[in-house]
Amino acid sequence: MADCQPQACRNTALTSANRQALADHLARLEDTLAADDRLAPYVRHRLEEQHRATAAFLTRHTPEVAE
Repeated sequence: MADCQPQACRNTALTSANRQALADHLARLEDTLAADDRLAPYVRHRLEEQHRATAAFLTRHTPEVAE
């Protein structure tokens, strides 16, 4: 389980609590990235990658609401 990468797994099953935790994490990443002058370039790059991956994952795994 140490190598588990749920964002890269085809068998990921998300609960609403999981989605909310990821959305909260995404918001924290956005807050951290807003502190532009305090981040080293490599750290900023890694956080931006994590932000993109998390946002894309949530987009792929958000159920569509039927109208």
